[in-house]
Amino acid sequence: MQAIFPGAASHSRYVRGMQLPAVNARFHIAIHRVRGSYFAHVMDLPGCFSRGGSEVEALENVRDAIRAYLWLAQALADDKATVQLEINA
Repeated sequence: MQAIFPGAASHSRYVRGMQLPAVNARFHIAIHRVRGSYFAHVMDLPGCFSRGGSEVEALENVRDAIRAYLWLAQALADDKATVQLEINA
């Protein structure tokens, strides 16, 4: 299942090499069912996911995940990392 949701960005801008969406941007969402839970993956924002007990709950939660992702990307845009590490998974 895929859905498209409007974003929360105020204007188009670049953050760390990635162009952030403009006002009323729309995002492609893929819904996955894994072990009884539903995960919403924002295909346009790498690493942006949300979870819910149902498809509807996952879609409701993904709006907050998108807003948090965009807020954090903007907040970190001009911030230098305190520490940079390389680790194994």
